[in-house]
Amino acid sequence: MANSVAAEVGRKIFTLAGLQAAARQSQRLLRLPTSLQSAISGFLGDMPSRELKQNVVRLSGAMRTRKAGTVLSVDMDAIEGSDDAQVAVEEYMSRNTVRTRLSKDIISQGKGPLRYEYNEKTTAAYVAARMPAIYGTNYRVLSEVSSRLPNFNPSHVLDFGSGPGTVLWALQEVWPGAVAHANLVEPSRAMAQACRSLLQGAEQLPLIKLYPSLSFLSRSLKKTDRQHDLVISSYALGELVTRDERISTVRQLWSLTRDLLVLIEPGTPEGSSLVREMRTHILQMEKKKLRRSAQSQEQAPVAGTPDNEASSSTGGGLSLHTECGVFVVAPCAHDGVCPMDKTGQWCHFSQRLERNSAQRITKRHGTLPLRAYEDEKFSFVVLRRGTRPQTPWPLDSVEILSSPEHEAENDIELEYTNELEYADENQDMDSMVSEGDLDHEFEEEVNLDTDAEEEEPEPLEEVADVGAGWARIVRAPIRRGRHTVLDLCRATERDGSHGALNRLVCSRRGKFAALHPQARKAHWGDLWPC
Repeated sequence: MANSVAAEVGRKIFTLAGLQAAARQSQRLLRLPTSLQSAISGFLGDMPSRELKQNVVRLSGAMRTRKAGTVLSVDMDAIEGSDDAQVAVEEYMSRNTVRTRLSKDIISQGKGPLRYEYNEKTTAAYVAARMPAIYGTNYRVLSEVSSRLPNFNPSHVLDFGSGPGTVLWALQEVWPGAVAHANLVEPSRAMAQACRSLLQGAEQLPLIKLYPSLSFLSRSLKKTDRQHDLVISSYALGELVTRDERISTVRQLWSLTRDLLVLIEPGTPEGSSLVREMRTHILQMEKKKLRRSAQSQEQAPVAGTPDNEASSSTGGGLSLHTECGVFVVAPCAHDGVCPMDKTGQWCHFSQRLERNSAQRITKRHGTLPLRAYEDEKFSFVVLRRGTRPQTPWPLDSVEILSSPEHEAENDIELEYTNELEYADENQDMDSMVSEGDLDHEFEEEVNLDTDAEEEEPEPLEEVADVGAGWARIVRAPIRRGRHTVLDLCRATERDGSHGALNRLVCSRRGKFAALHPQARKAHWGDLWPC
């Protein structure tokens, strides 16, 4: 009896409107804050438009060169002992487009891509062309963290690879006045100077300290001051030269994390693979720690007293999980192996941003019309210390209040399962849509239908918890006639230990069509209740 009462108390009742409000995580069209637009305009000053465009072109070429070098140097050590590899490299380098963009010194010295050095001109180009888009992705990710963890208010923040301070601007928008101390790590002097210039005149700034490296930061801070509530690396890990350097850096960042670690990279196959690799590394590392701690804790009471045994089997377990555990807050609903691993797919999302005047200047080519917005693709992961909360799943108990004919329904979970069945996880996710449709999906889905805009519900104070009951929409929904198709990454176990990719087909017909309006309004990157 007591157990059933406890279950009822812990159960959260959702209405259909509440489910839709809690599931919405995408930000639609973002606009830069007026203060940031003014700061960018002031930083660029009277720089001629032609010179600024030329600097942007140079910066773009340098970034493409680094990307080509990164892909080419994955197995660079095998070139010397493999004739086939050497022939492949020579054939690749013989192409004119590659030869003009990629320095042969990288190949002749057997090294990976060199770290790019920013100067004043390329820094100005970065601020004009890239800073607004990266701000949009940071704001999108941090907004979801704020939404799903309403009690999380970071006061101590570490930003690795801070660049011109993009993350700090997003933090000020998401948690205004909450951040008291911000430690920024940026090796480029030009970028550090740009950060100082952009922040001049900003209000409610925290105490900011700039460091050239993580090692310098660790030496400068006391042990009691090294832990941060939020550690974030945004578009920085891809700048590191080798895989070992990236893993070493992420391990250092995790050791400096008291609560949350956020990793954001470009939404390319390489960026997604990098994020997935770092996610796997931290999860496995903490699982090993947890197993070793559990083993040592089981062995410790042998030489102790019965009281010690009792404490180790009750309270000790809670502290153990809090210190050693880790779980994924977003985008995954589980802590298992990524279902996209070794499938040729990559986990990424898109944020639409209204272009400011600097972007319109630098990205206009000739007389071609320029869109008033741009879509920035990104991959990310948010990791938190502790264990995943074992909360009831959203559809365990749902009140159907959308229409009178649904008010008499009692067992929504059984009905939902019968009507909306998940497809086989081994099913090809492209089997129901042609290649041409996929190319245009995002363009069609980001622009909401007129009817959907008119029917947009008022915001409700509903929160999607970080339990395993909220799946992620990993592709743009496919709306065809009376059916809506959602590709989901969801947990297959209640504890979130395993996950899978599934396709959900939601129909407008039938007496269990109450969730179809939510599916029609869902967007790429939103959550879906399970």
